[in-house]
Amino acid sequence: MTRNVSQSTMINAPVDKVFSFLSDPTNWMKAFPGDSEVTQLDIRPEGIGTSARWSAKAWGIPMHVTHEYREVVPNKRIVSRSFGPVITFSLEPAGTGTALTVDSVLDIQAPLVRVPAQALFVRMTEDDIKGMVANVKSLIETGKKAVPEAAGAVSGQTLTMFGGITIAAPVDRVFDLVKDPHVWLGPDVQISDLKTTPEGVGTTFQAAWKVLGIPLKTTHEYTEFVPNEHFTSKAAMGPVFKVEVSAVDGGTRLDMRSDVVPRNMAEAAVDALVIKMSEHSQAEQLAGIKAKAEAASGTA
Repeated sequence: MTRNVSQSTMINAPVDKVFSFLSDPTNWMKAFPGDSEVTQLDIRPEGIGTSARWSAKAWGIPMHVTHEYREVVPNKRIVSRSFGPVITFSLEPAGTGTALTVDSVLDIQAPLVRVPAQALFVRMTEDDIKGMVANVKSLIETGKKAVPEAAGAVSGQTLTMFGGITIAAPVDRVFDLVKDPHVWLGPDVQISDLKTTPEGVGTTFQAAWKVLGIPLKTTHEYTEFVPNEHFTSKAAMGPVFKVEVSAVDGGTRLDMRSDVVPRNMAEAAVDALVIKMSEHSQAEQLAGIKAKAEAASGTA
């Protein structure tokens, strides 16, 4: 599958000035809306072979992709390639200014779960490219970004994962089982430094797991705790989890929900991917809790 996004603008500056700006990949990489970091910059005299490592954060950790200039035609074109997107900058004189066109082409070959950085940048949308081009124009003309934050109102947009199951066991037994983070977070999450409180609220622990093969660790704290009803666990990394039980005919309804508000498009891309990847494992996790609770109640 190939994803192709193109955006053009007129810049009030001569072609040589625009080309000089783009010759340093730091300039256009940091022109993307939102926060990013550029490291391992290597500028070659002829342009071809110039490279830099571009990083953005997702779930509080940096994810990286390295671009290398594969084609450089002075004052006309720069083609920058990574294992993910290929970005082409085309320049044409327009009076005393410059017509700039930016094309981004992403050829998706490998499964996203195998390529973390590709997962991060696959959601390079038209708004992202539009914002980057607007910022290149503004940075060259004024020295400031015109679009500092990611477009599209990622701010305030909540991504949610939800699942539930009916268990043939009483509410108090199910709640007593699932209040243990080893149970509701499942066997793929390693729990350490568990410190419980008599009232539940204030219980803390460390959770460690992997996303796209990358190890993560965060601190959790129970911020709400109503016995035999629900508890809420807030992760320092961002997500809020709610585990809720309620009586139904023949047993207990168990519902588990997690909400996260991404800070930018990069986080939104990975958060959405992680939620999609987790749907199947959550269903298996709920089935395991059901089996354990019913076995303890002698109803399995």
